[in-house]
Amino acid sequence: MKSVIEKSNQNSKSNKRSQALKSILEKQDKVQVAEKNNQTLAIADIKEDGIEKSIETANPNSHVKVVSFDTKIRDQAKASSITQSIELFNHLIAKELANAAATLGIDEAELQAWIDLQIEVPAKTILNLLRSMQSLHLDPLCEEISFIQYDDGHWQVLITIEGCSKLLNQHPQFNGLLFTQSDTLIDGVPEWIECAIYRKDREVPTTVREYLTEVRGENEIWRKMPRRMLRHRALQQCVRLAIA
Repeated sequence: MKSVIEKSNQNSKSNKRSQALKSILEKQDKVQVAEKNNQTLAIADIKEDGIEKSIETANPNSHVKVVSFDTKIRDQAKASSITQSIELFNHLIAKELANAAATLGIDEAELQAWIDLQIEVPAKTILNLLRSMQSLHLDPLCEEISFIQYDDGHWQVLITIEGCSKLLNQHPQFNGLLFTQSDTLIDGVPEWIECAIYRKDREVPTTVREYLTEVRGENEIWRKMPRRMLRHRALQQCVRLAIA
């Protein structure tokens, strides 16, 4: 009888131990599941916040991120650069103006007054004219050199007919010139006029042909004297190549 009771008590204790062990294992499982879930959440957070963003930033095909600069700062920098360029050109013009006046022996104030009247001419072209005055010894106050503006708005230094005549007659190697013209007429004007300039130091003359259709102007002087103007264009271009 005693052994039966003891055996029953042992079975009861064994059941309790089994239940306790089962309870402990269940708790451990719950803890492990909870920890696993927390890790999964943490990994998901890292993936979303870190890895994906890193990949997105490194991937050139991802969303384009536009970096905008302060417009005000950019405009100020641009304005400052323009101001510096203007100051530089003004300094160069003042310097070359003084040199040109001294080279040609003309009054600097008069030359400055003439330059001030050229309000539409770009500073770069004015600077080019002042340097051409010194190298060619041509005086704009005597209409020997000036400016011309083309239909596309481009400005260029122009050696006038007076300037061309001066360059030719003062050049030590000048040995005469010859004009020829086309027999074909356009509205009663030669299709082209050719100028040949001879130099003592060259065996072959410099020859330039100018065509009416390419150089004809629309102003009044072209309507009144088209032949003379075409001849002038031929002479100017020939002097430019042979002398200037």
